[in-house]
Amino acid sequence: MKLKTFKTLQIVEYILKIFVWMIFIYWGYQLYLSMLSYDEVYRAPWYIELLMMTRLWAIIYVSILVLYHIIKTIRKQKGLPKFRIRYLFKMNHHPYMKIVFVLLIVLITLSFLIIKAQPLLLYHPNHSTFAYEKLMELDLYETYQIEDVDSNLTYQGFGKINQEKILPTIIYFAGNGESSAQTFYRMYKEHFFTHFEDYQFIMIDYPGYGLSDGKTNDDAMIQMSEKVYEYVSNLDYVDQNNIYVYGYSIGTGVATYIASQYDIKGLILIAPYSNITDIFNAHLPMFKGILSKLVVEEFDSMTYAKDVDVSPLIIASKTDMTIPFELSEKLSFAFDDLYEFYVVDHTAHNEFLDKEDVILKIVEYLELP
Repeated sequence: MKLKTFKTLQIVEYILKIFVWMIFIYWGYQLYLSMLSYDEVYRAPWYIELLMMTRLWAIIYVSILVLYHIIKTIRKQKGLPKFRIRYLFKMNHHPYMKIVFVLLIVLITLSFLIIKAQPLLLYHPNHSTFAYEKLMELDLYETYQIEDVDSNLTYQGFGKINQEKILPTIIYFAGNGESSAQTFYRMYKEHFFTHFEDYQFIMIDYPGYGLSDGKTNDDAMIQMSEKVYEYVSNLDYVDQNNIYVYGYSIGTGVATYIASQYDIKGLILIAPYSNITDIFNAHLPMFKGILSKLVVEEFDSMTYAKDVDVSPLIIASKTDMTIPFELSEKLSFAFDDLYEFYVVDHTAHNEFLDKEDVILKIVEYLELP
């Protein structure tokens, strides 16, 4: 019994060591996401933002690190050696069996890592406490809490609305680094809404973003988008016959899906893509044939487009390094009737709304009879 306890102690130490490194790497990834979404104009000082946004993982990391050192100290006091993973691979079979076994383990591990890494690469959930508090002080925008009774989740966001009028409405599905508080505060500072005075404009955060509940993945985002559309379309101040769906980057997959499921007035897509597999292949061309099955985050806009009845406005840039221009162009061919494929030059992925011609093109599309 005593020997079994000692062996368990060694294994527990080894597992804790793995967790220490994994959580440290994930904490670093959270810091990376925070830096990606950080904007010195619309957020608190960077050191406060990084601390607030990653404090949970910092606490978890320190707690696991302390526990690891406690177990390690006890193991040393017992005079036990470190546990080594090679102890599990001592085999007396044919040497080829060992090679096959190791290769199989490597392939399974790589496949697992590829699948698990996809949400980390595609989604950058964040929330700006600074921007949220600024918006609360301004008291210019409506706040929303949409209850999803099917999943017991709450989705939250903001709206620029006029409750005294029934107006055409824009539902915005954002890019992967946007949260409703930061986006609305930026739009307020840059006077973005002056272009859309005669429209209700509503943005609800994806699961895991902002103050919305849930875990971020394609299925959760699709389910959230349906709840958001149904909720917004039933608001008293929304013209149900004039609802526009507007997607940016990762949000174009969500927007195209909604357009394929509901009777909408128009569809605006900025920096869209054909599907997630094509995005991965554009950066690392290996997800073909049977390896394409490793792509579990879908957003197959090409398939959704076949069921879209409206004529969408697509805006893309030849210098977009995040969503290759070719993927936006490929998607444009999937729609039965395209309003316009508008190409902008010398524009990076996050710079579309800095271009006056892009804004004017969107306004032109909205004002169509």
